[in-house]
Amino acid sequence: FVHSYNVANDNKDDCVATTDYGIDYTSVAGNGRVFGVQFHPEKSQVHGLRLLDNFAHLR
Repeated sequence: FVHSYNVANDNKDDCVATTDYGIDYTSVAGNGRVFGVQFHPEKSQVHGLRLLDNFAHLR
């Protein structure tokens, strides 16, 4: 994360993962079939590609 933008997440139930970058903030949010990330998984090499593959195969 090289910027100061982050999700203002008022519903903590939607928080899937956080990142500690001086403060804790939501880096992955999800609700039902909606899933959003605060990073570019395609730039995260093997782990990011696995995340995208897992997401593509959700049912």
